[in-house]
Amino acid sequence: MKKIALLCLVCLLFLTALEKPRAFVSFLQPVANGIKHNTNVPVYLPTYWSEQTVESNKYTSVKVKSYENGYTIYFLSMNKPYRANDSALFHHPESSEVGELSGFVGSMSTSDRPSNFVYYKKKDGAKLWIQPWIRSIIYAKRGPWVMLFDGDNGDEPYQQANELFNAMEQVKWLKDKNVHEGHITILGTRRAANTSISWESDNGYVYHLFYRGPIKEAVKIVDSLRYVK
Repeated sequence: MKKIALLCLVCLLFLTALEKPRAFVSFLQPVANGIKHNTNVPVYLPTYWSEQTVESNKYTSVKVKSYENGYTIYFLSMNKPYRANDSALFHHPESSEVGELSGFVGSMSTSDRPSNFVYYKKKDGAKLWIQPWIRSIIYAKRGPWVMLFDGDNGDEPYQQANELFNAMEQVKWLKDKNVHEGHITILGTRRAANTSISWESDNGYVYHLFYRGPIKEAVKIVDSLRYVK
């Protein structure tokens, strides 16, 4: 009986550990409650963040704006740690801007395929359409997600699509984010991309992440978003 009781206790502790929510990234923990109290929008914050560079002495700092019907967080890569909204963060070089996260009351308009795009190929059951002259822009739609890939040259837009599809498959196409309508735009290259991921929830809010860096990192950040309770 003692062994059974001990086994039950171990199982209970294990399940409790599994259910424990992940903590928000460290540089957002001091401002999480403040953002929540200053807006009527349910606040999403990331529990995952990857630093932008392998160089030493790079730290992510944030500027935060929150108001009745929305909030915006600007992510900056700085040479030393700064508190959120430190005065130094309002006079930063543009090159330090690495991302932006926002949520607001609103809705998204449907983004239809441009009429002059022609069929290109299929990717995981989704049809890809390409701009026929320059051939550097691809349009795709899968479930609630409309996607636009704008590569520099060659097959880069298709490689962007391949990278995004692989990353989205890993997170089950973000089904747990309650996506009513979603847009993804990727500019540049796969590993130095400007990625925008926006979606409208079923309850009338729009969330948006902009991220400079690898496509898969942007998807990981969105997947890690959790509500501030």
